[in-house]
Amino acid sequence: MGYLEEMLLRNGVIFRSPDGSSSYIEGSLVSNSLVVRNSSGWVTHRIERSANGVDLIVRNTSTGLVEMRIAA
Repeated sequence: MGYLEEMLLRNGVIFRSPDGSSSYIEGSLVSNSLVVRNSSGWVTHRIERSANGVDLIVRNTSTGLVEMRIAA
């Protein structure tokens, strides 16, 4: 498991449930960012570069608010 996936699991952005359903990280060609999809395939979060160009921010797609910042 990579560092990004581990951070998102720890903070509850992605999950693994016992019944086999899970959310996952996927690349997005439209917005040139990573997205997190739930087990139904809906985009729940967008992972983008922050203004400094080094750190990553995780933005909730329904509210538009930044939920976490991952320092590089």
